[in-house]
Amino acid sequence: MNIPNENKINMASREEWCADKLSKLLKEELRISTLNEIKDHLESLPTNEVKPTVNLLELPLVFDCLNNTNTEQIDLACNILSFCLDNLSIEECSTKYGTPLERALSHPYPAVKLMVLKELERDIKNEDILIDLCKRFSLLESLVRCLGCEVLEVASRSSKILKLIGCSDIGIKKLTSSDLINVFHEVISMNDIVRLRVFEVFVEIAKESKTNFQCLNSSGLISCFLNDLDSNDILLRMNVIEILSQLGKTEYGFEYLESHDVISKLGSILKSDDSIDLQLCQPGILKFFGNIGNCQPNRIIEQYSYVLKKMFENINSSDFSLVGVSLDTIGYIGSTTNGKCALDSMGIVENGMSLISSKLGTFPTEITVRALKCIENLLSTDENNLRVQFISQKWFSALGPNAMTNIILKYAKNPFFELRIAGLSVINSISNQIWGQEVIQDTPGLIEFLLDRNVETHKESKDLKYEIVKVLSESSVLDSSTVKRLKNYVKEGAFYVQGVMEVAFEENN
Repeated sequence: MNIPNENKINMASREEWCADKLSKLLKEELRISTLNEIKDHLESLPTNEVKPTVNLLELPLVFDCLNNTNTEQIDLACNILSFCLDNLSIEECSTKYGTPLERALSHPYPAVKLMVLKELERDIKNEDILIDLCKRFSLLESLVRCLGCEVLEVASRSSKILKLIGCSDIGIKKLTSSDLINVFHEVISMNDIVRLRVFEVFVEIAKESKTNFQCLNSSGLISCFLNDLDSNDILLRMNVIEILSQLGKTEYGFEYLESHDVISKLGSILKSDDSIDLQLCQPGILKFFGNIGNCQPNRIIEQYSYVLKKMFENINSSDFSLVGVSLDTIGYIGSTTNGKCALDSMGIVENGMSLISSKLGTFPTEITVRALKCIENLLSTDENNLRVQFISQKWFSALGPNAMTNIILKYAKNPFFELRIAGLSVINSISNQIWGQEVIQDTPGLIEFLLDRNVETHKESKDLKYEIVKVLSESSVLDSSTVKRLKNYVKEGAFYVQGVMEVAFEENN
């Protein structure tokens, strides 16, 4: 094939430039200045010139520049390597530079580790490369040791990569091999922060599949953390409880925790007379049961109903942080269809709604917003399920007479943005239910408020109103003239401005 003369000249000059810079990198006294020249040149190249130039550079010589204590030189080499690797295919990087990348991961300087981890994040999405990475014990060992890095970004990126590796069939086997288990135990023993970091990785991998869980559990990499629930360090216990709640969301995880008396142990703390223990651990325990209750509400209600009763009792607490957690947790459990049915079987939500209604005016703004969110979750449903709609109507009625006017609409009209959005969100939660549309129709001034474009100043509230109006415009409950006005609003869009449109029309005439 004939190559045009101009391209031959460009290729020759490119080769000469690369050869010149690489020869200078061999001289220590010229390295920093040469690295600066390489960096500036690469960044100035047109897009079509970048890859040909990168392919001519012998990156192992740039990798060699990392073997130094001069941080300026290390940073420059990292920048160049990141730029070059980003402009090569995943296959090229793995084939040509897998070994120097592996070595660089054990570099003491965090910036070098980050450069390698960013490349590994990209590489690991390729299944063939993932398999290849799993064959390199020294690479996996360095990844595990990165969990103990004081620089959070290094630890976070290695955590993300290890989770991806652990969720593959070959990866979970490698992570639970005896040699790597010993490395994990070394890292775990560094300090409590690192210990929790490793535990979180294990739980994230375990909750992906029962096979993953069984591999980790048979290797002793789950049970070793259960003893932390008896630690005198309450902060450690609180964090372990939060991580375990993720495992408890799965059927096999729940059964494991139950068989090891973890759930009953946490429940007993709620009955404890140790006020300090209860005060500090209760929010985490409630979240724990909330996470499980969201996925398996019937099991919680059948076996641990006293925990739910405790949540409703907490609404009366003078500790607003505890009130907030309890409201969040009740709403989270009641946000699903199964959760609503399970809660209804206990017969305690009506009293809870009545209590929330009576306390709303005494809560600080943040807690009021969370209380309205709880109400929204309890009332909302995406299903055309008559039983669920009956339950939500019953719970709405428990808020008291004229609840829409006296409570919900009052907050939907509040000038404070978060309260306004919270109030509108409750209206939105019932707008797709027949009984909710009847309440909306029977509430004086509510339709007019929803159609009034002049009272909203934030995009979020305009969007939310438009969403409500759009649902109501398809209603078979509202009268035809109201539906016509609603459809016209929808046709005009969420951000229609009447005055501007009229002026534009007059000018055109």
